[in-house]
Amino acid sequence: MNSVNEWLHLHDLDPGIVWDCLSAVANQSIDIDLANFPHSDQDFAIAEFSSLPTALKEAVQPALTALLHPCNIGPLIEAIRWSQNDVADNTPPHTVDHGVDHPPEIRIAWTGSATDLICLAHEVAHAIQLQLSAGSFMPPVARETCAYLGELALINWATVNNTELAASLIDIWRTENRRYLGQDCDLLQSAVANPDMPYHYRMNYPLARIAAVSIFREMQNVPDLYSSGTRANAFLPLDRVADLAGRIENYLPPFPQADTDRPAIYGYRALGAMALMDIESWKGETEQKIGDYYASCFHYLQTRRAFIALDDMRRPVGYATWQTSARDNKITLTRQCAPYGDHLVLHRLLERHLGQGLNVYSKHVRSARVVQAAW
Repeated sequence: MNSVNEWLHLHDLDPGIVWDCLSAVANQSIDIDLANFPHSDQDFAIAEFSSLPTALKEAVQPALTALLHPCNIGPLIEAIRWSQNDVADNTPPHTVDHGVDHPPEIRIAWTGSATDLICLAHEVAHAIQLQLSAGSFMPPVARETCAYLGELALINWATVNNTELAASLIDIWRTENRRYLGQDCDLLQSAVANPDMPYHYRMNYPLARIAAVSIFREMQNVPDLYSSGTRANAFLPLDRVADLAGRIENYLPPFPQADTDRPAIYGYRALGAMALMDIESWKGETEQKIGDYYASCFHYLQTRRAFIALDDMRRPVGYATWQTSARDNKITLTRQCAPYGDHLVLHRLLERHLGQGLNVYSKHVRSARVVQAAW
């Protein structure tokens, strides 16, 4: 690639999507610094990873095995070739692709530090991606996303098995964000503003960092991403992250527990929550007359064809309504509203609520394809 335009084309990216992804980080709609990353209450001493093989076997391999389940990555790790860089020459760790018929080679210096350990997870993730992609070229943003997922998997493993090490790894992650979301972010912003300027590899790092955190939070399709090669762009959640750029803060109070003695009260609370979320979303429903809107929502609630999704604090984050067809076991979603950016949460909870074995479709009245498969 020679220009930013070519880079955008390779990743099927619109400059507006890039800007919105960076805005989502700036307004803290996505937590790149892992401020809320879970920590274990168990007290473990920091393990002594004096040798690279020990670190690989005792920390990196278990972490990546959990990340890429059910893939058997043991043989892939055993196949990796190793070259020890000279610590004194400051050569950055890197992975060399020797082609589909030859195992990848990792070149790395090793002093046993936490920084070395997180670099090891990064490079091993690169090497596994190369093997799982089996020679199919992967665009660089996706390639670096796989590597950052390796780092996050190691941090996650350490939060369970070695809390002191986890604290060191998270500190390294945050320190490195100053470059990835500082100078590299400035470079990327300049690039999308001037798409004829020359391409630089460091442009890939901010988006890859963002994508990795988003994917790790959901833990969906990770092995598929690693093996996707040229199809990898389809597995990057950059469109969803971009949607968070204008995300509204959820101001709704926690939803009370269902009152079995006064079901009508619970129903009117549900109706009120639906109305407030529709007002925030501004997507068609608020254009109706009040009487028509009330009758429609009340009918869905009365016939048990409405679902309100709640977050961990029991705040409403979205709702859905649907029509059913007993003839072909088909459900058509007539409304999906998630004004605070929690579309994936709504989808996941709704799928659990409706159960398995159903044909679920989504109705999009403003789309050329009015009815589409929901999942």
